[in-house]
Amino acid sequence: MKANRLERKSLKKTILVATAVSTLLFQGFIQAATATEFKKSYTIPTNYANNTTGSSQTAQNTLPKGYKKANYKVEAIDLEYYRNQTPTSQDMTKEDAAEIGAQALWEIFGLSLEGQVIEMGYQQPTESLPRSSWYADVLINGKRSYCFSVDSVTGELFSIARERTLDKKVSVAFDAALAKNPQEYVTLAKELAEKHNVVNSTIKSVKYNGQGYSNNDPTISVDVAGENGEIALMTFSRYDKALLGIEYNGSYKPAMESHEKFVKEAQEKAKEELEKLAPPANGN
Repeated sequence: MKANRLERKSLKKTILVATAVSTLLFQGFIQAATATEFKKSYTIPTNYANNTTGSSQTAQNTLPKGYKKANYKVEAIDLEYYRNQTPTSQDMTKEDAAEIGAQALWEIFGLSLEGQVIEMGYQQPTESLPRSSWYADVLINGKRSYCFSVDSVTGELFSIARERTLDKKVSVAFDAALAKNPQEYVTLAKELAEKHNVVNSTIKSVKYNGQGYSNNDPTISVDVAGENGEIALMTFSRYDKALLGIEYNGSYKPAMESHEKFVKEAQEKAKEELEKLAPPANGN
């Protein structure tokens, strides 16, 4: 069971990096490392000067409207990968990180965690996310239903998402008509991005990204760009237009940059291989 859970998380990270360039399954959001990176050990210098510039998506001193701290349990994710990760002296505790996520879940989804469980796991910096983080699985009545991740030093919210399985059969097929005219979701994303200050500035653009599905829930994702240069990924259900998750600039932007670097290197390598296979100019 635990092994399968680890494989699912690895898949989700691969999808996150690729989702901005093609139509994908929405299982992404929760972690910025790729599947390969997840199984490796990295020692990458954390550079906060380069990665937090222009972003104010950090732990807030003011509580969300109507929020009251719930009586929830904070436990550790029982997986070997997380057991092998050790926070440093500059990292916040998992309890502090859990409270940041609890407040975000209340603000974004109106969720109270009274009597629930938050399982936390520490993640070292990776190539696609050069900042350490706390990742959380949120169990509602014993079932993994939400997740989030935060910068382990600053408390900046990296991602937040919900996971659900619809109680009816719904088509998850690609909707060509929606791809041509996604304006309804573009408008919805803009409204919610402004409401929750997703990119910490005036919104510059909202663009269709792609379609996919999570479990049996069909999804659509859009990129939200701010005048300040921040970019975020917002995903909605195509079934009922419910917001399913947000990947914020702090993790989405470096993930996309890492993906673009990977694609460029792959193209260059393919070009080199083709040149090796090309016949000589004299035809011999």
